[in-house]
Amino acid sequence: MNIIGILGLLLKLAVSGVLGAVIGFERRSHHKPIGIAGMIMIAVGSTTYMLLAENLANTDPSSISRTLQGFLSGLGFLGGAVIFKSGFDVRGIKAAAAVWITGAVGLAIASSYWTLGILVGIATAGIMFVADSFPDPVREVKKGFESPSDTDPR
Repeated sequence: MNIIGILGLLLKLAVSGVLGAVIGFERRSHHKPIGIAGMIMIAVGSTTYMLLAENLANTDPSSISRTLQGFLSGLGFLGGAVIFKSGFDVRGIKAAAAVWITGAVGLAIASSYWTLGILVGIATAGIMFVADSFPDPVREVKKGFESPSDTDPR
């Protein structure tokens, strides 16, 4: 591999890492599961797997589809690990979605779909930041923030 090829690999890994960090920063700033390091590892890992699959495709054209299938199953497993159910409340759906979409961002960057990967990464962080900026009234009541009518002895 020549220096141009190495620089191309480093650029793809760096861009994936930065996008993973942006998504992870949003999670960390709201004290949510899977922070900066976790999202960087997911993004860079997915980029690495796709780059390997593209390299293997030179000798085995079906390697890309098999890699995608296996990797997406693995991401689903990781995402499932952060979903918790307690009674009627389910927590961790956004964290699981963040894992899944961060992996997709890494796959897009590895496949040289730069615009798709960058736009989806930025949009994901933006959507999650806005969504997490508004409290969930149902969960706030469960945490002990009761409304005045709940504490009125009448």
